Amino acid sequence: MQKARSSVRPLLPGLVTFLAFVVVACAAEFEQAHWIAPPADRATNAAGPLFRKEFVLDRKPRSAVLRIVGLGDYDVRVNGRRLAATGINQPWSQYERTLYYRDFDLAPLLGSGTNCVGVMLFNSFWHNPNPPAGRYNKGGPQRTVAEPYLLCAEITVMQKDDSVSHFGTDASWRTAEGPVTFSHIFAGEDFDARRELPGWDRAGFDDHSWQPAREVVAPSGKLEPQFWPNISEFDHQKPVAVKAPAPDVFLYCFPQNMAAQLRVELEGGKSGDRVRFRCGEHKNDQDRLFGGYIVGCEVVTDGKPLTHQWVSFYLGMQFVEVTGAVPAGHANPQGLPVLRRMELVDVRAGLPEAGAFHCSSELFKGTHRIIDAAMRANMSWVMTDCPHREKLGWLECSYLLAPSFQYRYDCRAWLAKIARDIRDAQEPSGRVLTVAPSYPAGKFPGAFNWTVEWGAAAAMLPWLHYEWYGDPQILRDNFDMMCRFTDYIQTEATNGLAPGGLGDWYDYGHGRPPGPSRYTPTTLSATATWGLCALTVSRAAEALGRPDDAKKYRELHDRIAADFRRHFQDPVTRKLRHSGSPQCANAMALCAELVPPADRGLLVDELIADLEQRGWQQTPGDVGHVYFIRALAQAGRSDILHRVYSREGTGSYGGILKKGLTSMPETWDAMMDGSQSLNHCMLGHVMEWYYGYVAGIRQPPGSIGWQKILIAPNPGSLANAEATLQTPHGRVVSRWRTDGRTFRLEAEIPRGVQALAILPSGAQKPLRSGKQTLKEAVIEPK
Repeated sequence: MQKARSSVRPLLPGLVTFLAFVVVACAAEFEQAHWIAPPADRATNAAGPLFRKEFVLDRKPRSAVLRIVGLGDYDVRVNGRRLAATGINQPWSQYERTLYYRDFDLAPLLGSGTNCVGVMLFNSFWHNPNPPAGRYNKGGPQRTVAEPYLLCAEITVMQKDDSVSHFGTDASWRTAEGPVTFSHIFAGEDFDARRELPGWDRAGFDDHSWQPAREVVAPSGKLEPQFWPNISEFDHQKPVAVKAPAPDVFLYCFPQNMAAQLRVELEGGKSGDRVRFRCGEHKNDQDRLFGGYIVGCEVVTDGKPLTHQWVSFYLGMQFVEVTGAVPAGHANPQGLPVLRRMELVDVRAGLPEAGAFHCSSELFKGTHRIIDAAMRANMSWVMTDCPHREKLGWLECSYLLAPSFQYRYDCRAWLAKIARDIRDAQEPSGRVLTVAPSYPAGKFPGAFNWTVEWGAAAAMLPWLHYEWYGDPQILRDNFDMMCRFTDYIQTEATNGLAPGGLGDWYDYGHGRPPGPSRYTPTTLSATATWGLCALTVSRAAEALGRPDDAKKYRELHDRIAADFRRHFQDPVTRKLRHSGSPQCANAMALCAELVPPADRGLLVDELIADLEQRGWQQTPGDVGHVYFIRALAQAGRSDILHRVYSREGTGSYGGILKKGLTSMPETWDAMMDGSQSLNHCMLGHVMEWYYGYVAGIRQPPGSIGWQKILIAPNPGSLANAEATLQTPHGRVVSRWRTDGRTFRLEAEIPRGVQALAILPSGAQKPLRSGKQTLKEAVIEPK
């Protein structure tokens, strides 16, 4: 049997290293490179154009670095070797403001004589036209440009005698169409094996029929180095079942819903056979895919064995429907290609793990697992809220979920990049729209384009980054953005209230379809968010030694609080206005410090009373949920949160697990209607509580960068729990267990911090660095 060819050559282990700053004699950007594009007659209709260049070295270099920007996206090879794990390499950005380049170490790959570099370009958000009818797109086009495919690349070589040579893109590079015949950030990627050009990325390939590249004017964005982790490959998953729901239709079912690339091995059939794949996450009882964001792709075979993996496209999915091929071992009377193997390859930003959580509750562990799966699936060039329907950086997730992500992953560089996206997307007025990078500006209707609770990431995210990692540079870089956004809200405020928008999106329990807030006035959540922004900016000003600004924004917070109470707080009962459930309103008012201290207990009690009469059903949605958790936990009522998050009925984490989902869905009741996402991180805020209150690892109020640490577990009815966290000062561990008579806590504290244990009884014990164990008798609840 003929050996299978692979359209993707494997990465040599340890060969390619991402260099944030190049340690060779390179200029800050490019020395001798021009921007190039395909010939004008096919610049707009090419899909996956190839570029190549041969160059000669008289000896093996001491060091060599490739610096590259490829728009929309690129896959790069040198001497036949792929430099990155995927073809997802060009970061999404506010392209007209910032273009990120990436550096690759080429020294191990280059030798004396003729060498070759080859690049394939793909679609991305750089140019996102509407695809052909029948293929999915998200409310597009998000962005279109005159030059859909642009390349700027340069190889800098240093010899042992310190001489330096540059080989950059120019009109001497050659270009041709490649085997990827369709490429679209939402609509998928098609591949035609008949168009493969073996050896095109190696020296000696005959490119006489190729055309010269066209030098073009450079785009306007400022070139900056990529400084956060790349998109990488992780798990390869095999199907757990293959079903035949209809004649000549096969459904491959995978164990995990994840952001993935499709990888297939095909053999047999004849040249020109078309194998079609429909990929998605919703299937019905007849094992057929359905819904509004199924993505269809195809592979055209040449009759020879083939291994192919999507190059630059990825999708959140769990099921793949196949037509035009048969699984190995199935009857094949039509002589179709045989699908010998299919895998889903997990792709995401390679953020290192920072924390882990375990406990005795299977429900809590399952909840942690599905939220973590959604977090991983949405770790892209931005924090997406879902990896299929949207693929956009909806901004409320970035700050409301920041602590949840930080407990699990090292997000320092990644969140700084997101803050840069927001800064680049901020309008001259100071307004920040719902999405950054802001490709769909003006294309989403009404509140989907501009809502205070989404734009508030501009003020909140830099502070949350500083609070966690302790580096004031994030505040210096973004303080102007924080102020301008907070000030802008005043220009739209009416009678002291911020403009209402989406509000507490997807709140729950009202019996109506999900959407904008039902229980909480949208002006209430917007004004509370505005107040929290003012409070946050005042704290940032204090951290930066700007007392006048600190005073200005404290006074603004005071005015917002007074207006908030005037509009929303009953002067007699002291309760807040709502439309059926006070949970979100009370929680946001408490967290934004908008009510007097004397009223705080009343609002907590009312929130708990509403929970109790609902059977401990939480009602807050996308915006209010994290404040609901913080308000109760900070009031010392984690016992209530144990009740809420131990439920198994509809509208709970337990109910989601009972439906068999493997990632966190978009709605509390896990609607499986083909429209609501089943891989959404936006309701995953309980991660913050698991680590910070169940295991008990958190910072006390006022601590920055984990200089002070609390180990303060809240056991509830659990028998044990354990969490680890890598802080800027080192590893923290909280490990506790109880047998109903004795509570035992094992703690591990890094050097150079102040640490305090608060045991369930309320007893406080200073903790020294290193490992230590504390015990106390369990006090029976009254």
